[in-house]
Amino acid sequence: MQILSAEQIRSWDKYTMEHEPITSIDLMERAASKCFEWINEKGYQHKPFTIFCGKGNNGGDGLALARMLGINKYKVVVYILEFGHKGTDDFQANLAKLHQTSVEILFIQTIENFHPVPEENIIIDALFGSGLNRPA
Repeated sequence: MQILSAEQIRSWDKYTMEHEPITSIDLMERAASKCFEWINEKGYQHKPFTIFCGKGNNGGDGLALARMLGINKYKVVVYILEFGHKGTDDFQANLAKLHQTSVEILFIQTIENFHPVPEENIIIDALFGSGLNRPA
């Protein structure tokens, strides 16, 4: 497995959108779909999932994956880190699609909004993507 730097990931995303061509939201859909396929292939159908999302495009990826999991009867809970802005356009589009499913969506605004995650849950981090430009 090759691990790419943030700059390499941004470059590949840009290259893909310019040369296929594909929109960023469709690229998110593709990434989420490949992740969903991998989850199915690994036999995680009976595991519960907890997905933590920021409000950038990485969070949009997480929301798209949560929608696919939910539609396919996986147990999934999404936590969205709430810090004052509405998020990217692609994040908002995926949030609107997710609201049309039965997936539970919770917002973390303070430490009191954070609840323990059961040990058996598979945790997916969709908080920080290649665009993080400040300390975590």
